[in-house]
Amino acid sequence: MTAGPLDIGRRWYAPPAIRSNAAYNRRPMSTLYLVRHGQASFGTHDYDRLSALGVRQVELLRDHLGALADTPHAIYSGSLKRQQHTARILADGDEEAITTLPAFDEYSAGSLIRAHAARTGITLPEPGGDTPIDPRAFQRRLEEVGLLWAEGALQAPGVEPWERFSGRVAEGLRDLMAREGRSRRVYVSTSAGVIGAAVGSLLGLAPREAIKLSWSVHNSSVTRIQFDGARASLLSFNGAPHLEHPDRRSMLTFR
Repeated sequence: MTAGPLDIGRRWYAPPAIRSNAAYNRRPMSTLYLVRHGQASFGTHDYDRLSALGVRQVELLRDHLGALADTPHAIYSGSLKRQQHTARILADGDEEAITTLPAFDEYSAGSLIRAHAARTGITLPEPGGDTPIDPRAFQRRLEEVGLLWAEGALQAPGVEPWERFSGRVAEGLRDLMAREGRSRRVYVSTSAGVIGAAVGSLLGLAPREAIKLSWSVHNSSVTRIQFDGARASLLSFNGAPHLEHPDRRSMLTFR
């Protein structure tokens, strides 16, 4: 069954026996850190790997969070290579600390663009192919096609519908929050589309607004959600304090 939006006002994270426990309810709320992976390798034959800059972005984030004593109690990751590599850096190389949850895998932008091209005849060079591609042209096409997809106007075999994509993200968040409970700091290494869908579900946004959010998410940025057994609330969106120093602002990237 497809999961629905995250319902902030209903107690669905913890079982009733835990929710009614006074000691449990006095414990501090938990914080979920949704981390977008570092810059990937756009324009190469294998996009799904971190670039040298992407590795450095995540290292700086890890060091920044460590300096704030925001070390995690748990680290989760989608299954894609760029997400997994980001999680390993955040875990300081401790692969056993990482739990893989495919619910946080990104949607396939390539599948959307190919499905749109098959329908309209408007083609775009494949990233990593023999024909160079302008990242800005790719982003413009992705935004055009993404809006059609989010609104249900682009469906094709092999293309995961927006409703299913956003539903698995919401269900993954519910499962994670139920598992972790209160008084936890939890990192999730994921991608921009997942973060847009998660925040959109949390705030009750229309699909087109949720996917538009995803296009503003920086590589290695952090979106924080506070949660307990009764509610969830957005604390911050798309923060990159580890890259705000004037000497590092050139390291802020979207792709």
